Amino acid sequence: MELGVSNPFSTRFTQPGRIEPLDTSGNLVNLIGLLDRLQWLGGAATLVGPHGSGKSTLLVHLADAIERRGDRVTRVRLHSWRDGLAAWATIRRAAWGGVACIDSWECLGYSARVLLRLVARVSGCGLLVTSHHAAGLPVLARCDTTADLLQSIVGKLPDYGQWHGRLIQTGDIEEAFITHHGNLRESLCELYDRFEMRRHWQLTAGGDGSVGGDGGDGLWRGIHEIANGFS
Repeated sequence: MELGVSNPFSTRFTQPGRIEPLDTSGNLVNLIGLLDRLQWLGGAATLVGPHGSGKSTLLVHLADAIERRGDRVTRVRLHSWRDGLAAWATIRRAAWGGVACIDSWECLGYSARVLLRLVARVSGCGLLVTSHHAAGLPVLARCDTTADLLQSIVGKLPDYGQWHGRLIQTGDIEEAFITHHGNLRESLCELYDRFEMRRHWQLTAGGDGSVGGDGGDGLWRGIHEIANGFS
């Protein structure tokens, strides 16, 4: 195996939009069905789920599907309650017939969320957000995680057949999922670290690229790229 290949768990392979939206069984999510439901809900809804459950990934794919349909889409990711003005500007840019897609809606306080929903209604635009709870909006979809889902995601990463079973074992994936309590983002970070350490070990030790057991690393956590693929 060529050990110089890029780490498949890098953010460029796992950030929102790069991973296909999958359900808990690892099957593709029906985006068109969700868009039909969004319309049925009146054009305003939330994607609900815990940290690292794939809400951001699903939001990106839904936004892309809306754009392919020919509708205007504006997007923003919030980081704190101070980003309320950015959310307001995103809604205003969507205007009549567009859809404002806002990641991390729960960052805003109750009053700000009520005000922005009113702004969206007056502006005549749709509102699609991610949140850890319903936050006053109808729920479009609930994002849950399973070990099968993580296995499916890993199976779709670049050069899977070259490194799976050699640098990363099925047991590593299961252990990462359990260790991080189902948080997909943290699980992928864990697997990034394992892949990088084992590849380095094989390059310096001159091994054949395969690992057994825990590969001598246990739960080693090294310096890795910051993964924003899930929220």
